[in-house]
Amino acid sequence: MNKKDFKKCVEIVRESIHRIDPYSLLDGGSPNDEFDSEISSIVSQLDRIGSGIDAAHTIARVLNSSFSESHKPEEFEIEGNIIFEALVKNGHK
Repeated sequence: MNKKDFKKCVEIVRESIHRIDPYSLLDGGSPNDEFDSEISSIVSQLDRIGSGIDAAHTIARVLNSSFSESHKPEEFEIEGNIIFEALVKNGHK
């Protein structure tokens, strides 16, 4: 993936993770880069995502790992679909 494509993928994932805003950290005043580590982790796995549910599983796995939680992929199904559809629309899938 070239640099331009990588930046677009980061932007797509960032928008979704910011909408999810785990623990309302962004609403609580945390900086916009609060989830950059999780976003990078998700982007690094995009080549293995073949559907919205795959994206939801990836989001759950990454957030559970970062925050020692037990979110279910179904909680992120809407954002997973949004991410996958945006990737397809932008020619990344």
